[in-house]
Amino acid sequence: MAVTCCALLFKDVDMYISSLWSVFLIIAYLLMILYEIYWIRYFKSHKTMKDFYSSFLGIPVAGATLPVLAFLSLGIYAKNFLLILATIILGIGHISIHLSHKKEINFKKIKPSHCMKIIMSILLNKRRKIYG
Repeated sequence: MAVTCCALLFKDVDMYISSLWSVFLIIAYLLMILYEIYWIRYFKSHKTMKDFYSSFLGIPVAGATLPVLAFLSLGIYAKNFLLILATIILGIGHISIHLSHKKEINFKKIKPSHCMKIIMSILLNKRRKIYG
């Protein structure tokens, strides 16, 4: 909510190309275009959780990372400390939740029989170290 309010209320985020700082505005726009392409790719997929938490162009959990990076670039462009701070807070929560869900999905892919093999190999290695 704070990111949206800062982006809408402060006039220093308005578009004006006048300095080298404009590079950050262009980066913000490009990141948001990539974010839209990510969503198009998701809606064309089978819409599984794996698709939702996938990476895009090498960017991990792109659905969370791309908008956070875009707003961070916008905050840098505008030199708006509140927008940068709000974006960092958003990024910490939003990206970490997406990474956590991605780890859960990857863990669920392991079949129970594989889990037993992994546990048995760990136990056997410990036993060999103790008695070896």
